Amino acid sequence: MIHRAAGAALLIGVLAGAGCTRVVDAVSPTTGPSAWPTADHAANSDPWLVAHHDTITAMAPRVLLLNFDNGATSDDVLQTAQLQAAAIAEGSRPHGYADSAATPFLQYDVLKVVDLTDHPPPPNWANPSSTLLPTTPDGQFDPTALFTSQFADAYGFQDASGKSLTLCQLYQQGAINELWIEDGEAGPRRAPLNIESRQVYDNNGNAIPGAFMPCLGGGGCLDQVICGVTVRMAHLDRARGPGCDLQVRGWGIEGMWDALPSYADDAHAFLNADFDTRFMVQFTGFAQLCDQAGDPCVSYPNDHEATGTYGDGSTWTIQPFLQGCGSTQFPPNARARNDFDNSTVVQARCQGFGQGGATGGGDVYQPYSASTVAAEDSAFPDCGGGWQIYWRQSMPGSGNAHLKNWWPFLFY
Repeated sequence: MIHRAAGAALLIGVLAGAGCTRVVDAVSPTTGPSAWPTADHAANSDPWLVAHHDTITAMAPRVLLLNFDNGATSDDVLQTAQLQAAAIAEGSRPHGYADSAATPFLQYDVLKVVDLTDHPPPPNWANPSSTLLPTTPDGQFDPTALFTSQFADAYGFQDASGKSLTLCQLYQQGAINELWIEDGEAGPRRAPLNIESRQVYDNNGNAIPGAFMPCLGGGGCLDQVICGVTVRMAHLDRARGPGCDLQVRGWGIEGMWDALPSYADDAHAFLNADFDTRFMVQFTGFAQLCDQAGDPCVSYPNDHEATGTYGDGSTWTIQPFLQGCGSTQFPPNARARNDFDNSTVVQARCQGFGQGGATGGGDVYQPYSASTVAAEDSAFPDCGGGWQIYWRQSMPGSGNAHLKNWWPFLFY
C-alpha cells in the first residue's frame, strides 16, 4: 500500500534506466536542477553527488518502511515516520534556532509502508514483532535476510519483465536511499538502531572502487551485504519521542568520517573528538573517558575550563577549554553521558563553527547551557531532543562560508 501526506499529487512512473515502477510526487519541494535525487542520479554513492555537492540546495531521500510490529497498523507507523521525517527536516535548517527563515535541507520522502505483520499472530505468540521478522538461529535480528529474494516480492518493486527487485537492487537503482524498520521490540529481536555499509573515499575525496565499511552507524555490521553503494538502515521507535530516533541516527553522522578521511579533521573538531591532539590529553573525546552508566566524569570550574580524573586516579585539566560543539551524547557542558539538562554554562562554538566570524578569522564562541535548547526540548522530547536539533542545526550546512555542507555526505 502506498502512503503519502494528504493532498500530495501522485504520478506513477518508471525510473529512468531501471524499469522499476515507483511513486513520485508530481510537484515536489525539491524539484529543480539543484535538488537530489534527480531523474538520472538517484542512487547513493552516485559520482553525481560528489560532482554537484556544492550546488545541491535540497535533498529528498527516498525511504522504504517495513512494519513488523503486530501492535501497529500501517497508518500508525506512517504517522511515526512522518514525525521523524519532520524532526530530521527541522534539524537540517542551518542555524534555525537563530534564523526563523532557514529552510530544511533534508525532506525525507516515505515512499511506502510494507505490511509484514501477522494477520493474525499464531496462538501463544508472545513477541511484539511478527513471525516474518528475520532472525538468526540464536534469536537475534538478521538484517542480511532482508537483502535476499525471500523478501523481494513483499517490497513490491518490479523490473520491466515483472521480476521483483531485491533490496540491493532498490539501493543500486536509487528506488530507495534508506530503509526504516518498525518492529515494536526492545530485546534481541529488535532491528539495529542505526546501521550502515558505507562507500570509502580516499584522502583526495575520490571513491575507492569496491571499498566499503560495513560496520558504521553504531548498530552492528552488514559485512555479508555487498550492494556496491552505501546502504543505510535505521530503527523506528513508536514508544519513544523523536529525539531518541534523532540521537541514534546521529551515530552514523559521528562515525561516517572514517570513510571520508579528507573531511575528518574538521568533523572531529566539531564533534569534540580531537581532544588528544587539540589539548594533549589521553582521550580523543569524552565518549572514550566516560562510562556507559552515566556517572559524572567531567566538571567545569568556570565557563572555559574542564577537568576530571583518569582511570588510574590522576587528574587532567584543559584550560582554556576551546572546544568545538559536541556529539549526540555529549552537549558542550556534559558532565556525563546524556547529560542534557545541565544548567552549567560553558563556552562553545556550535553556532560559529566554520563561520570565521572572530577577529583573525577564527570561530566565535558563545555560552551554552540547557536553557539554550529549552524551546526545542518541548517540541522534540526524549533523549535530549532539544540538543539533538540544536546540534544538527549547528553542523556545517548549506551556505557555510568555509566548510562543505555535511548533509550530502550522508549519501556518498
